[in-house]
Amino acid sequence: MENLYTNNVFTLRTECGKEYSNVFKAIKLVRDEKHNFHVVYKTFSDEFIYSFCNPFQDTHTADTYRLISEAEAKRIFLDRLSQANARELFNTTEAPQKRLQS
Repeated sequence: MENLYTNNVFTLRTECGKEYSNVFKAIKLVRDEKHNFHVVYKTFSDEFIYSFCNPFQDTHTADTYRLISEAEAKRIFLDRLSQANARELFNTTEAPQKRLQS
């Protein structure tokens, strides 16, 4: 019988060279109105790691990850997340202001 478990190790490396294992407090993905995907990883030490791509335009280049501030993470993600997801990511009771769709 084949072993169904694999021991793949995922390491995320930021632009400044800091490495993180595959264990995060929260991971959120949102898509904006231009079909760009924004991903944020929140570490257990409350650091925010950000990545961005457009799957319709990007070539097969390596993903870029960078550390961002909580304020920048809120600017990018807060109004695109549900209230529960915003609380999980930002430890806040602040309700996101949803954009009105016309």
